[in-house]
Amino acid sequence: MPISTFEPAGSALHPAFSAALGAVAMRLRDATVLEALSALLSETAEAAPGCEAALASQLGFLLNSLDTGGLRRWILTGMRLHAQHPGKLAAYFRLEDPQAAQAIVAESSGTSFERARHALQLYAAGFGQRDLVLGARRQRKLNSPALRAVISEGALLLPDHYLAWDGASRGNIYRAAVAHALAHLHYSPRHQPAGKKKPLLLAVRSLVEDARVERLAARRYPGLRTLWGRFHCASGEKNELTFASLAARLSRALHDPSYQDPNHWVNKGRELFDAAAATALDDPEAFAEVGNILGNDLGQMRVRFVTELYVVQPAYRDDNSFLWEFEADAPPDTPPEESLARTSVQIDATDQEADTAMHVSPVESPPGQRYEYPEWDYRENLLRDAWVTVLDQSARVARAGTAAGRECNRGRGVSLDTRARTLDRAIRLRRQQEGESLDLNAAVESRIGWRAGITPDPRIFQRPGKRRRHAAILLLLDLSESTNDRVTGFTSVLDIEKQAAELLAQSIDTAYDRLAIDGFCSDGRSKVHYLRLKEFDQPYDAVCRQLLKRQQGGLSTRMGAALRHAGMRLAGQVAEKRILLLVTDGEPSDIDVADSDYLAEDARHAVHALSAKGVAVFCLTLDKSAGKYVKNIFGARNFLIVDNAVTLPAQLARALTRIAAS
Repeated sequence: MPISTFEPAGSALHPAFSAALGAVAMRLRDATVLEALSALLSETAEAAPGCEAALASQLGFLLNSLDTGGLRRWILTGMRLHAQHPGKLAAYFRLEDPQAAQAIVAESSGTSFERARHALQLYAAGFGQRDLVLGARRQRKLNSPALRAVISEGALLLPDHYLAWDGASRGNIYRAAVAHALAHLHYSPRHQPAGKKKPLLLAVRSLVEDARVERLAARRYPGLRTLWGRFHCASGEKNELTFASLAARLSRALHDPSYQDPNHWVNKGRELFDAAAATALDDPEAFAEVGNILGNDLGQMRVRFVTELYVVQPAYRDDNSFLWEFEADAPPDTPPEESLARTSVQIDATDQEADTAMHVSPVESPPGQRYEYPEWDYRENLLRDAWVTVLDQSARVARAGTAAGRECNRGRGVSLDTRARTLDRAIRLRRQQEGESLDLNAAVESRIGWRAGITPDPRIFQRPGKRRRHAAILLLLDLSESTNDRVTGFTSVLDIEKQAAELLAQSIDTAYDRLAIDGFCSDGRSKVHYLRLKEFDQPYDAVCRQLLKRQQGGLSTRMGAALRHAGMRLAGQVAEKRILLLVTDGEPSDIDVADSDYLAEDARHAVHALSAKGVAVFCLTLDKSAGKYVKNIFGARNFLIVDNAVTLPAQLARALTRIAAS
């Protein structure tokens, strides 16, 4: 195709990119390169909407230093550095961020897999692995998590490039990746049954096994310790308590005896590992026990683990799928977090299939209605329209077939009074001791009595009376994974929530008050699952009771979207008082959000919007440390921290009585 007739990527390409490509087309003089560049820019526009003009303004300058592969790596570096900050990403694309210039220098000389393939094949042969076939894994989407190596019998798939951000600038990361994979092939047990092990436990045990095989390999080839050590740069300076930080620091502590970390868990991990290594370095089972202990400790520490966001560190290590065997057909009632997403597949070692990733069939969502809601971005001071998708489903369809939960306690342990009354001037209370106006009949009778020498009746006033207020109440239950945690004996947080919902449903006065019970969980901004367990006009019968019992916790807690949808449901009810009661056990979170304040600020914005519409929002939380965020979200008087989860049903009833009377 002649360069003069080149048209970039069709009409779908952003106009700013089309103009920029037109300006560089004659200089590049290669239609194939232009097509690849056009495809890359289309991907960027989809992955980072709103940043097209910023990148297009510097495209000519960038192509002076970077080829298409280098530009892709440079764009990826910016997206990972500023994953949750569109404004900072735009500044990076405009080269206003100092890290952008550093990344240009680093990525201009970056090593790709194709350049290193031949040398790596010889490197593997030096370890006695002449038949090991090396292939490339290609990053299909710009905004997907970083790739890691995948080990299969007879083949090793490596990312087609590593970023300087991954540590590629600190040494030959491909040699480190190949050496680590060969250590697994020599010393690790293959495809152990994962069973029902939690993803967090599998990740910790894999980390311990990584360190074990590296120590074995370094005992035979001492130079490998220096090679791998270049990439262990995690630091406990900020003492972050996220799983990613703790895991990276433990990896460094197990590799580098001189490293000192301020965290007890990291130091305990090194002590346990060194004790096992002193006597049983060749025994994987001894180190599996080390991993079990450390994984249990993280559970006790309530460290949050999100499978979709976890990427093994350092970057040269593989994805650990070589170590585990997952059930091909998981039971339908198994929550998504019960198994790690396996990103590898057994492959035939051919060049044609070397870059083939495993195809995972998506789980079809139950039928229901889709609603789009805005989301507040406090960093940009911007309300993003149609940013979140809520899947509104009837619980009869969404959770049909799941195992029934344990029997809820249906006794009425507290008295519930929602008989809120409101002033009504159509009702006049006469012969009152005080009031806003005189009761004429009583005043005349009092005057007659006074003239007759009879002590007059002082009750000569009248005032408006009160009548029963009609209320619409929506009880919104958090159904996220963390509600499966045990609080006493065999009782989980979710069991307590069910008991509270049952008490409320049985105690409500249906002659005046209407109650709906809903639940929610989330799987990213495109899948906020909202379950209608009981409708406003539906009696709380055996069907509702069974639907409530069979609910199980899973996924995450995108609170703002659920509150907005619950508010929409309440808005359709004819009532003088609209009350939204949220019961949760933790702060807002989701798999696609790393900024801990982002979803909390969005929930605060949603609560303020509902309050402006006359919806009273109240939160009961079982998180004892919730004072850090719950007051900011709901206000000083609109939340209650329940110290003892067992008292939640009684606390819920009392809170509703207080709100209804206000």
